[in-house]
Amino acid sequence: MCVRCHLALAAILFSCVFASARSTPGRTASQTNSSSSSIVTVSTHSSAAKELFEKGMADFVKEKTEPALQSWRAAAAKDPRCAFIQAFISFATNDPAEESRARANAKRAAGCVTPGERLLIRWVVNIHEDNYVTGIAAMNDLVAMYPKDKRLLYLAGHWLLGQKSYDPAKSLLQRALAIDSKYPAALSDLGKIYAAMGDFQRAFAAMERCVDLLPKEPTPQHGYAEILRKGGDFQGALEHYRAALKLDPGFRPAQLGIADTYALMGEEETARKEYGVAIRSATNDGERIEYEVQSALTYVREGKYGKANAAFSGIAEHARDAHLGRLEAKAYRIAATYQLDNAEALRFAGRAESALQKNEGISEADLQEERAQILELGAIRNAALGRVQTSHELLGQLSHLADNSRAANIEHAYHRAAGSVSVLEHKEAEAILHLEEDDGNPYSMQQLVLAYNKTGAADKAHALELRIAAINEPTVEQALVVPGLRAKLAATKKRRTWLSKIVQH
Repeated sequence: MCVRCHLALAAILFSCVFASARSTPGRTASQTNSSSSSIVTVSTHSSAAKELFEKGMADFVKEKTEPALQSWRAAAAKDPRCAFIQAFISFATNDPAEESRARANAKRAAGCVTPGERLLIRWVVNIHEDNYVTGIAAMNDLVAMYPKDKRLLYLAGHWLLGQKSYDPAKSLLQRALAIDSKYPAALSDLGKIYAAMGDFQRAFAAMERCVDLLPKEPTPQHGYAEILRKGGDFQGALEHYRAALKLDPGFRPAQLGIADTYALMGEEETARKEYGVAIRSATNDGERIEYEVQSALTYVREGKYGKANAAFSGIAEHARDAHLGRLEAKAYRIAATYQLDNAEALRFAGRAESALQKNEGISEADLQEERAQILELGAIRNAALGRVQTSHELLGQLSHLADNSRAANIEHAYHRAAGSVSVLEHKEAEAILHLEEDDGNPYSMQQLVLAYNKTGAADKAHALELRIAAINEPTVEQALVVPGLRAKLAATKKRRTWLSKIVQH
């Protein structure tokens, strides 16, 4: 099931690279060509709304999401019936109530817009409603309609980067740069893609160009810091995060980056202080809770699970009081992830599922993605307890979810669960097929090492361990897997060095 669906989704994503080379179904060649020299623009009767929309877009491509939203909200107030503006609010906000409201407004007004705007609205609306195939098809058609719109190419590439679809994202961003070789937003995202693919030389080169192009903006400094941290240069990352804050003391992504970097360095107390600064500067409940989650992970890194439980339970209550059901579920689900006792893990997972059932303004895409991760936990922990039937029932539900969604994160959750359960059932060959489909997650990679070793592929296992040890992402999976593995590899290296000295003497 899943490999087939995964390949089908990959084909849909990859098609966007070639979208401009063909006419979109349902339009004549002359219609397509007539759009080729133009860019997608907002249709509004209000010049003030249009100016505010453009101001918001300028901030959005600089990763200044909150100022962008402020401009778009003001634009929507000037023209409440502008579907295009509503679509962008829905695209950027982390407030589920605002996202749902804006999405509904965009759908309601979509009949009175240009074909290009209608495609953009269809793209944004469908990815939030977990209709990925329809949404991606609309994105492809939109790129085909406006092949010379560098900002549109950037937005599509930026979204695909968020989906970890690196090859099609890279192609779209390169097309944007072919139109404007000095387009900082596309350069920045291209640098992130190169870093994700392990090509740090090109990643650094892209970010250096960004810094040169925008010497007074914090965004390139922040992007450079992210790549340096990913490559393990923590001090270099801190320098660039601080440079971003010097340019704009209110640039919260850089403050969060400083805190995340200290956490990855193992300086958890310092990290908590830096997270505290970010938490106090947050502009809304959703942002504040996300920062609190990162802060609570410092206790997991220290192995202080009692304090971590208290922190995540408090965060879940905060999210519940703010009517943010997805974040309440996320807090409980992360707490379930690090539990040493399987029954306790399932208890936290049950709380996460209960939070989702409230469905307080959660988009269908977010709902299904969070549910997939809860099902993944349930399948693995029940298998560890020997509850084979329950485990396989949950795997079946997750498989059905992946079949119907086609979202990359849900596919990965299925492969992670199916592979991990297969490891527990000593079906290593089957496990390898699944786990190789999710080879960017430290937990899946750890399970894959076990499967490789069991099948006699020790060289593959060792090579994979070296890859795992190089991961510097501030996630719960990294916290649980990577520090321990680094200590193990360091001890092995010391032991080998000691033995070689004995042999030499």
